[in-house]
Amino acid sequence: MSRKPASRTPRAHRALRAPRPSPAKPPAPRWLDDLADDLVDAGSREHYRDAALYDYEYRRRRADVTFYRQLARQRLGESGSILELGAGTGRVTLPLARDGHHIVAVDQSPAMLRRLRERVDAERAAVRPRLTVVEGDLRTFRVRGRFPLVIAAFNVLEHLYTRSELDACLRQVVAHLEPGGAFVFDVQLPDLAWLLRDPTKRWAKTRFTDPTTGRAMFYSTSHDYDPVSQIVMIRLYYDPVDGVGPSHVVKLSQRKFFPAELEALVAHAGLRVVARYGDFGFGPLDASADSQVLVCEV
Repeated sequence: MSRKPASRTPRAHRALRAPRPSPAKPPAPRWLDDLADDLVDAGSREHYRDAALYDYEYRRRRADVTFYRQLARQRLGESGSILELGAGTGRVTLPLARDGHHIVAVDQSPAMLRRLRERVDAERAAVRPRLTVVEGDLRTFRVRGRFPLVIAAFNVLEHLYTRSELDACLRQVVAHLEPGGAFVFDVQLPDLAWLLRDPTKRWAKTRFTDPTTGRAMFYSTSHDYDPVSQIVMIRLYYDPVDGVGPSHVVKLSQRKFFPAELEALVAHAGLRVVARYGDFGFGPLDASADSQVLVCEV
């Protein structure tokens, strides 16, 4: 994405010139706004329709699982109640339940929920009673009781695209927290060099075997970033290696949050940040970090 070059007119000379009236811009047609909304909405759902492919793509992502297990032990001991938002197929959920915690897992995607329920049914008899799966929207979810720990792992809150959506979610979290309880979540630390990459090019080309079809495929990505809404629209390309058969593109939309902004949004909803990390090893948040991991209390 190109940026407008700065004016080369010296500052003193600019001050002497009468400003030219800017030509009035006609308002954007409403259908353009509707189209943008539709793309963002599609990007909140498409990546989660193929549960088998999702599990395959993130099967090696383990650092955050270890972090949330350690955090749960620190705050709850050997057993406690946890509300998990955006639980997906249970990548974090099931290890926490195996550790002895009781988990209420909330998600909205039908495919994710179906896979999660299958995995719960396949668990040991001792683990299954600790797991409750609930369909719910991040902005409006309601479950019984209050919890000493609420978590939202793996950039879940990046699917809240406006300030009002994030605020609605955070206020629901506050309503479900026990006194002294904590809300812990992670989002990415925005990388401007990555966000401003050429949207016409493809990146991260990788060869893999589709877990459902067994076909050799190429994976690659491209994206557009809107610095006003702070939404990035990612396109995930899946192309057959042999060139036979159709390719397909999956949209993934994410809202990027900058650190000071995020702290202010959390405070606006009635939470305070009591700890902040830059990785899943409890390291500091600095310019080299990939993630922002926040521990918040009412």
